[in-house]
Amino acid sequence: MQQTGVFQSITIQVTTWGRLVATAGAHMTEHLYVGVTTVILPVMATALGLNLSQVGLLVSARSLVAGFSNIPSGVLADLVNKRSVLLGLSLAILGLSTLLMSYARDFWTLLLFMGLSGIGAGGFHPQSLAILSSAYRDRRALALGVHDSAGNLGEVLAPLTIGFLLTSMDWRSTLQIWAIPGLAIGLSYALLSRETNDSALPRAKWGRSMWEDVITNRAVLGVFLISVFRTMGQVALVTFLPLYLTLGLKLSVGTMGFYVSLLFLFAGMAPSISGWASDRMGRVPMMIAGSALSAISIATIPYLSAGLPLALGCAVVGIALWALRPVIFAAAMEVTPLQLAGSLVGFIFTGNMGLSFIAPILVGMVGDAYGLERALVFIAVFPLLACLIALTPLVRKRKEI
Repeated sequence: MQQTGVFQSITIQVTTWGRLVATAGAHMTEHLYVGVTTVILPVMATALGLNLSQVGLLVSARSLVAGFSNIPSGVLADLVNKRSVLLGLSLAILGLSTLLMSYARDFWTLLLFMGLSGIGAGGFHPQSLAILSSAYRDRRALALGVHDSAGNLGEVLAPLTIGFLLTSMDWRSTLQIWAIPGLAIGLSYALLSRETNDSALPRAKWGRSMWEDVITNRAVLGVFLISVFRTMGQVALVTFLPLYLTLGLKLSVGTMGFYVSLLFLFAGMAPSISGWASDRMGRVPMMIAGSALSAISIATIPYLSAGLPLALGCAVVGIALWALRPVIFAAAMEVTPLQLAGSLVGFIFTGNMGLSFIAPILVGMVGDAYGLERALVFIAVFPLLACLIALTPLVRKRKEI
């Protein structure tokens, strides 16, 4: 009887965490397609004879469409019953758009398919985070942290794998192979991962609830601002750290790649740990500590010598800055009704994407005026602002949901 009880307990645990494993795997697959814009795009641009303005427009179009896709995806996540189908469809769209890109013969066709991939990328997160928030209410930050870590792993795997494929075949064949994970995992998730949104809002109540519980909710505003400033710091750091390492410290490209890879390695592990910790310590203390550590570690980097000190500095930045995201989303979801989880995610992601473009412009202006070292120190202002907001009563307001 005791043995039967053990097997039953194991079965329950597998069933309980199976959705997290499946959704984290889907998130890793979604992030594999970041490699299309980082690794394959330069090869495509050379083959099709595109200029730099056209390349920039391709990336901007994908980002813009992805940003605007978050809002309708979030609304659907709260109003429909089958969120797993929508999540799977988002992955399938990513796979399909990648397949179609392999047949592009000119800039305009490629622009169209890049925009299509933005719909898949923007539609994914409101569904996945709403599913996990509903399934793991007591361990929400842990679930969101594992979800984030899986996505970061996809960004690590994509350049390595795509680079290997490009050494043995042309870019069109590489894209055709790269379409398979999105199509296969997307269709599998939609068909096999049965998740029903039992708490879906009636359409008549959605608008009023969205206005009262999200848009005019002071606690959501506080967490929203923390998320935006965190994202601004991340975008600026990823843009200017490689420039500082190569132009400021005069490091080789290979050495620069090592430090950046080290940062992303620790960034990939951090969300799972921070999610687990915040489920026990609370959201606000983690947001304060993580933001403060991010600001201090970023501001310290220009004063670190190459070698072990700089490597440790990059590791700390990766841990602190990337660890904040699951904590932020968990905090936001705890001050809004569960029925609005998808719309909330869409609202925050759109704000992140819509406002973070300001950061590289500001940092670039500081760099032109005062040099790269001070520009890097200036980046610390963004997580510092996030920390100051976390210290205010704004994010401490809580409602019983």
